[in-house]
Amino acid sequence: MLVPCLVTLVGGIIFYALIVQLPFVVDDAGVTSTATIGALSAAMSVATAIAAGAFAKLSGYSARQLLPIAFGTAAVGLAVVFATDSVPVITIGAVLTGAGTGLLLPTLLTWAINRLAFEQRGRGTGLWTGTLFIGEFLSPVLIAGVGAGIGGLRPALGVLAVVAAVLAVGIPLVVSRHAEPLNVTEPEASVRSASR
Repeated sequence: MLVPCLVTLVGGIIFYALIVQLPFVVDDAGVTSTATIGALSAAMSVATAIAAGAFAKLSGYSARQLLPIAFGTAAVGLAVVFATDSVPVITIGAVLTGAGTGLLLPTLLTWAINRLAFEQRGRGTGLWTGTLFIGEFLSPVLIAGVGAGIGGLRPALGVLAVVAAVLAVGIPLVVSRHAEPLNVTEPEASVRSASR
């Protein structure tokens, strides 16, 4: 569980970033209408839900294949938000980020839990959930701290985009090339996978 939980910790930071920060980004771009800000946040949430729902169709792939796509999509979205003052373009970035993080969470959870024997999965789910929530708690704190040090919210989101991109590139180095598809759930297969 160590590697999945460490990746999940950073994933929680990335997942929660725009959920909290998007209204401030849009406000900085000159939008003061709460209805517009709410609509943009809702668009990002819909993208998150659609991508999470798509996991059922994508679970025949392994974490080694899906995690780079999830982190990479979130990285592109955060980079777009960082790079522009245009509200329509910020919306595109937010939707991309939501899509990436929507795919990210079920992929991370299934990757972590499928590695465990059946009788360990309840405990493993608790450990994974706790790690995710720690990441979500740290997200606004870290973004505020980084932003204070490098010139504001948008540069901090740019740094987070780089972190997500590094994870997208680095995941194949920490996930075995023999990793099984995420829809393989037999305990025997899980034990074999965990031992690799």
